[in-house]
Amino acid sequence: MQNTYKHILFITLVLSFTLPVKSQDNWVEVKDKDGIKVFTRTNTVMSFKEFKGTTIIKGKVSDVLSVLYDIDALKVWGHNLSRSELIERKGDTIQMYYAVAKAPWPYKDRDGIYVNKISWDTKTKTLLVKIDLLDNGMFADNDYVRMDGYGFWEIVELPSGEIEVDFQMQIDPGGSIKAWVANMFVSDSPFYTLKGLREALKDEKYHGKTYDMLNN
Repeated sequence: MQNTYKHILFITLVLSFTLPVKSQDNWVEVKDKDGIKVFTRTNTVMSFKEFKGTTIIKGKVSDVLSVLYDIDALKVWGHNLSRSELIERKGDTIQMYYAVAKAPWPYKDRDGIYVNKISWDTKTKTLLVKIDLLDNGMFADNDYVRMDGYGFWEIVELPSGEIEVDFQMQIDPGGSIKAWVANMFVSDSPFYTLKGLREALKDEKYHGKTYDMLNN
């Protein structure tokens, strides 16, 4: 009964959420280092700044997809994560997972339930991974504060044999963290996440896999 309820909840949430992939501009470049550019901007959705990181990596879209499917390894290369656990996956296009992010003292660590909705555009050679943090009681733990937010990965296959990777998020860390404090460190997440992804892509275990989605 519990597994059936979780399954129904998962499908209902996935089908019901919508996500603005790209909105207005007004990005401000705050970092350009190691081939990674980071931008931030304020908006009317949250008082916390939205961030975007972009870089070009030698590799294949399928390799990135293999990395993103390996949720257990997310805590290794994802920025400041101490735990990552797959909850459910539906084919190649939808997955739900749980993750815990470390927070500096005296704040509690943050956690979140993430849903990825994955699509491939054959014409533009673009993989889009929409990210939505769900507001529900799954994995509730008083030791952590639940985060809210949304964002996406966009991976574009270039004629040069490289891929352009964009990572964009709007996060509310919840709890008592003031926006001005969080905004001081907002550039760290996209920078170190993209740097970690680039390092993860060097692992041979992610190379050579094929996915039906990318052949359609």
